[in-house]
Amino acid sequence: MAKDRDDSDGAGPPRELSIFFPALNEEQNVEYMIAQASLVAGQLLEKWEVIVVDDGSTDSTAAIVARLSRDDPRIRLVSHGRNRGFGEALRSGIRASRYDWVFYSDCDGQFDLSQLEEALALAVDSDIVAGYRRRRMDPGLRLLYSLAYGSLVSLMFWTGFKDVDSSFKLYRKGIFERFFPRSTTGVADFEILYLARRMGFRVRQFPVRHYPRRAGTVSFEAVRAGFFAWVKLGAIVDMWRQLWRLRMRHP
Repeated sequence: MAKDRDDSDGAGPPRELSIFFPALNEEQNVEYMIAQASLVAGQLLEKWEVIVVDDGSTDSTAAIVARLSRDDPRIRLVSHGRNRGFGEALRSGIRASRYDWVFYSDCDGQFDLSQLEEALALAVDSDIVAGYRRRRMDPGLRLLYSLAYGSLVSLMFWTGFKDVDSSFKLYRKGIFERFFPRSTTGVADFEILYLARRMGFRVRQFPVRHYPRRAGTVSFEAVRAGFFAWVKLGAIVDMWRQLWRLRMRHP
């Protein structure tokens, strides 16, 4: 059984939490997401913060967050000078978090943040609480890509996870004293689950609601229209390479 757990075991749900959103060109969503996170956090927690990790946006994402942070010190901006990739944004969000529990989600409005209450309740006897999409609301072609990716992960790692790339995760920050994700793509999301389970940390899964993207576009998609959501070939190649490297590092 893994060590390095804090004293919250058996003492009720966490009451302090860092929430962060990786963001790339999310000017149409970021203020809404900060407002939603602040509302939920204010109802559930004693201490909280909302961090937006701006991964080299070329729109007004960073400016919006900077403006909001001047009015509320619990809202914070972490900026990458250039686009470094989802995995780098995930690492930056974890490093910047001040509290012992960390929650992250996408900045596109596809998840219901009120379900954070369920995740916090499950954290009483867990180290990671991972939401899996009960009914994924993405374009049909994107669903096929996801099925192929999930099948590949299952064949390579035999994990049993229900949704390896769902961006609704609650982490006990202490787990990152034992390991830190190295992948720079979305593989980092799976890498955390995989390494945590290998090291004996407790991973709980529960179903979450999923909605169509609220506004804007997906950074790694070239086209999104109806059924079609063409993923950039380079993104697919990068994810495959990093999955293979993860397999080689942890046979």
